[in-house]
Amino acid sequence: MNVLICDDDLKIVQQIKNFLLKLSKQSTYNFDITCFSNGDSILDKQIKTDFAFIDIEMPGVNGLSVTKHLQTLNPNIIVFIVTSFQGYLDDAMDLKVFRFLSKPIDENRFFRSIEIALNLYKQSTEKIILDYFDECHNIFTIDILYLTIENRKTKLVTKTQEFISNKKFDYWKKQLSKYEYFAQSHYSYIVNLKNVTDFNKNEITLSFNSKKATVPISRSFYASFKKAFYEYMGGTI
Repeated sequence: MNVLICDDDLKIVQQIKNFLLKLSKQSTYNFDITCFSNGDSILDKQIKTDFAFIDIEMPGVNGLSVTKHLQTLNPNIIVFIVTSFQGYLDDAMDLKVFRFLSKPIDENRFFRSIEIALNLYKQSTEKIILDYFDECHNIFTIDILYLTIENRKTKLVTKTQEFISNKKFDYWKKQLSKYEYFAQSHYSYIVNLKNVTDFNKNEITLSFNSKKATVPISRSFYASFKKAFYEYMGGTI
């Protein structure tokens, strides 16, 4: 896993490196760590990284600009904001950063947070194989918005395109049941809970890439969908 650390405080940089090296020795995780002391040196590079630990207050470009840049290169990046300043928290929340780590970094909180982040990373890199006659597509499960039935075939809708599958809806229902973030909302719809922002007894709103989509929810599936949504959200907060 690629990790980027950007902080002008070299003691903090070394502390984070030591924590990651300690975790690596105690587990099977391997981290390829790249360090920067300012944000300016990152903005002119096409660095695609899995995890980032970013200080907000730095000389030159601040950490929020660095975060935006890295998110354009990898929308699924997991960002930790490292800061002694609370004034930027609202702006950072708008960027959907993963966690805030206050300086000096508490070791126990760091390890609790990184374990949750690693589980999230595992989810974000899970893939399914979709065959359609002579076509074969390798699809990240995190990019799936929903599945539905269209013209007696299963249609899989992702954040960027749509696919038709040779497999029946029940086949995909069984396959996606392996993941905790899919739930059925209708006899012909399975929804990725990661993208759900609102729902009522008639429809579900999905948000992705600054866009929105709606899918139906039926009365018979409302209770089970609501239960699945709350259990999923409760497990990730």
